[in-house]
Amino acid sequence: SSGINAEYGIAGEGQIDEKGALKASNFVQICQQTAIPMVFVQGSVSTGYTRELASLMRSVAMATVPKITLITGQTSGHAYLAMNGQGLQPDLCFHWPGASISCTDHVTEDDHVTEPSHVTDAWECASNMVCDDVILPSETREVLRLSLLAAGAFSSDHLRRGHNSVLKF
Repeated sequence: SSGINAEYGIAGEGQIDEKGALKASNFVQICQQTAIPMVFVQGSVSTGYTRELASLMRSVAMATVPKITLITGQTSGHAYLAMNGQGLQPDLCFHWPGASISCTDHVTEDDHVTEPSHVTDAWECASNMVCDDVILPSETREVLRLSLLAAGAFSSDHLRRGHNSVLKF
């Protein structure tokens, strides 16, 4: 079994909110306590940093179970980082071809959301080794299945954060 943590915001807004971040943080802690590997599906943007996002980031950073990230759309800022982004060292990271990331938040000016300063597409991420592979949406289920099987096979007590190079493809 695996825990799937997907964030798409409320009512199609495309933003992770405080309530969702707190719920995700609790879910990550439950997966950690029960030794269930996690899959993070990202596809939304962030417009700022909140206490709840910090709680989620802390929970993900402290989790030692296998963590796999799938980026399906545009993701940015603190939401990208909190949902097992590159800074939190995912065991495996996959992007869909149209996915893109930005480490800067979308800034609101008079209730208008601006574009982030630098956006990196899936192919640039793969060439810079930010993600392990760019996969087609039709391949997602099989790739995640095989990744979870591999993560389960190598998730013994002696493999912990910082010693997970065996899981890289």
